[in-house]
Amino acid sequence: MPQPFPTDLSSQPGVSNAAPVDSLAERRYLIEQAGSFAVTQFYADGFDRLTPRERLLAYHLAEAGIAGDPIYYDQIAPYGLELKQLLEGIWTHPEGIDADALEKIRSYTKQVWIQHGNYNQDSSRKFLPEFTSAELRSVAHCAFKNGANFGVNSGAQLDTLLARLEKPVFDANYKTFLTSKTPPPGQDVLTASGNNLYENVTREEAGKITEQYALNSRIVKRDSQVFEEVWRAGTPDGKVPPGRYAEYIRRINAHLEQAAAVAEPSQAADLRKLIRYYQTGEKSDWYAYCIAWAKSAPTVDAINGFIEVYLDPLGAKGAFESVVSFVDTDQTKLMHAFADNAQYFENRAPWIDAYKKQNVQPPVANVITVVSEAGEGGPISAAGINLPNEQDIRQQVGTKSVLLFNVSAAFAQATGEKSLREFSSTEEEIERGRQYYSESRKLMVAMHEVLGHGSGKVSDNLAGDPRIYLKEYYSTLEEARADLVALWDFADPKLTELGIADQQELLRAAYDAEARAGLTLLYRYPHGEQIEEDHDRGTQMIVHYLMENFGCIAPVMKDGKIYLRVVDYEKMHAGAGILLVEMMRIKAEGDYDAIRNLVSTYGVKLNPQWRDQVQERAKRINLPTRGAFVSPIVEPIRDATGKLVDARLRYTFDLAEVMLDYSRKSLAYLAGSTLSES
Repeated sequence: MPQPFPTDLSSQPGVSNAAPVDSLAERRYLIEQAGSFAVTQFYADGFDRLTPRERLLAYHLAEAGIAGDPIYYDQIAPYGLELKQLLEGIWTHPEGIDADALEKIRSYTKQVWIQHGNYNQDSSRKFLPEFTSAELRSVAHCAFKNGANFGVNSGAQLDTLLARLEKPVFDANYKTFLTSKTPPPGQDVLTASGNNLYENVTREEAGKITEQYALNSRIVKRDSQVFEEVWRAGTPDGKVPPGRYAEYIRRINAHLEQAAAVAEPSQAADLRKLIRYYQTGEKSDWYAYCIAWAKSAPTVDAINGFIEVYLDPLGAKGAFESVVSFVDTDQTKLMHAFADNAQYFENRAPWIDAYKKQNVQPPVANVITVVSEAGEGGPISAAGINLPNEQDIRQQVGTKSVLLFNVSAAFAQATGEKSLREFSSTEEEIERGRQYYSESRKLMVAMHEVLGHGSGKVSDNLAGDPRIYLKEYYSTLEEARADLVALWDFADPKLTELGIADQQELLRAAYDAEARAGLTLLYRYPHGEQIEEDHDRGTQMIVHYLMENFGCIAPVMKDGKIYLRVVDYEKMHAGAGILLVEMMRIKAEGDYDAIRNLVSTYGVKLNPQWRDQVQERAKRINLPTRGAFVSPIVEPIRDATGKLVDARLRYTFDLAEVMLDYSRKSLAYLAGSTLSES
């Protein structure tokens, strides 16, 4: 469950014809602040050093991700694609629209683009527009007269569409939460959630069916019948019928076929396994692809599929995600060092031997340069990724871990030291953060992904993946467990052996940051009194458990401001180890009651007085809560005969241009748009 440039680039293969940037110092990272998001341009340095074949492979893989991007809008909400089409039609047909109303609608549109819908991805709460229903109606009719394609044929049909969107867009009490893991009385985690992974079904009803396609389906109740609606394209021979998202998945597969045509033979074979899975939707085909992908280490790679399960309150159904990247060989040394020593760290883990892996296969671990993100992959991006998620593959085959270095570096450049200075209580902590935070964060993410997610084994008495037993608490547990592994391993002498200097200061900087995060995460929850997002619940649980049981973190008042300060680093290390032992036991044994008790006690309820103060302080310094990352556009290059021979990057510094480019390629409603072809 979370950066030199030649003077003239225009004539170089694989590089944009955009205006040149003379030096690293002149690069533009922070494009704008959209609400609480720092809209950030990231750079894919080294793309021009790939071979033409590798650049073309990256192009086709990026197009495959873009082809699937609409799926995530639909997974977020049943009206997600209608809302997207309405807003983009207004954006592209603004003639004669009142300037103030247009500005409010465009501001809202940026938020919808960034989060693939009208829910905040951190708090899980619906966010409301600043414009009124009447303003939207007036603007939409004006854009319709200008030629906007809203999927309707008349003004009356447009009014019907707007009426259908009225409650979803403007009513704060209608489907308030995207993913509700602590539902209000009278509701359950499914009926209280606004996402589109379940339709008209209660948790009890969903639990009564045996799912064949748990990862890639939604559960639907119609005419008193509860059934799975599988996400797949169907096979060309018709033996496997198409399912939901078939139209988008066929386009994904078309681009994956083109990618396979330029890939090396082994990678091409892996991509065709993914194509087969997208056709059948079968778990066996997904496993065949994941096992092959986890063992592979190509220069240009992609994460593509129904993968992370944070959107699902039951932690089973995967959101569509795409990340296209290439290996940053200069930065990968650290990841390889951890991967090569995975068995050493496993042996020294604090939990009992029964839950320790033996004969650990070193995971594929790289620092990567991201080229393109779509679906759940971006614009909101992870700092590190460890896959596959399936526990049996992790135990038997291993995993692939990546650090998204250029994305993380871009965000650091865009946001500077605002949070560090505002939420550190001493100059010593500030100075330590300035010197060591960047390196400690890199270590934290690397150990979280390589050593954390890939560690441990479940009890032989557990029949099936632990997520089946831990349900809505599985993702919180797994993110907290991976963080605790990293916090524990910061003190291991092996780090010094691996050439990591200033280990003690790096540990202190990482522990300081963990304590601060227990406070700063409250900025993402302006309303309500509980934390919803899994990573945030994990952080809150760790910080408050250590604070209340070990006294190693203390709330400190200074000049009327609240801070969370580490007061004993040795106790914090010991406490992290004790909590980690319990996290591993819970996972290994599938102890639902234990994780529910821990998360409920320490991870859910927030301190509203602290939250309100954090909100005021963060807004005063204009602190973004997250980055929203703008991918470069990967453009094809053709020879005189029209054959694709290469690809280059174009940096737009414009969120709207990239998002509208995605829609023109994956959907057909924008004026002059054609579905992406190669």
